[in-house]
Amino acid sequence: MTNRVKAFIVKFIGIGVLTFGLYGIFYHATIGRLLLMTLVVAGLSFIGDLFILPRINLAVAAVADFVSYFLLYWLLGNLVVDIAEPLLLPALTAAFLGALAEMVYHIYVMDRLHEPPRAAPLPTRFQEEFAEESDPEIARRDKEDELEKD
Repeated sequence: MTNRVKAFIVKFIGIGVLTFGLYGIFYHATIGRLLLMTLVVAGLSFIGDLFILPRINLAVAAVADFVSYFLLYWLLGNLVVDIAEPLLLPALTAAFLGALAEMVYHIYVMDRLHEPPRAAPLPTRFQEEFAEESDPEIARRDKEDELEKD
């Protein structure tokens, strides 16, 4: 499997646990609707991780994930769950927990999918330098030896 597929599976499982945990247990949504919700949220956030994450700071990415998770869970939650009360609290909870998980996931994605920034290579042309001994004791001893020979 490629690294992108592995990264998407990790994200899908994480978002699936979050979605099924909140909306499946507390709001009794059907499995099909929860899978669809998980697929949409994971797909849209994964696209952002692939194309936007390498260009921005990790802290800004976490805030952007919080906002996007809140909007996606709030909109999709109102479509998936058949209750009359507003779903702001579960959307905020899902956004908070999702943003916390994304902080760790972003490190994983940056390590596995995106090339690390490389520093400029070291110079390949070296200049040779010939010099006398730099230790003064050795230089003094050599000079004394030369004087004794003469």
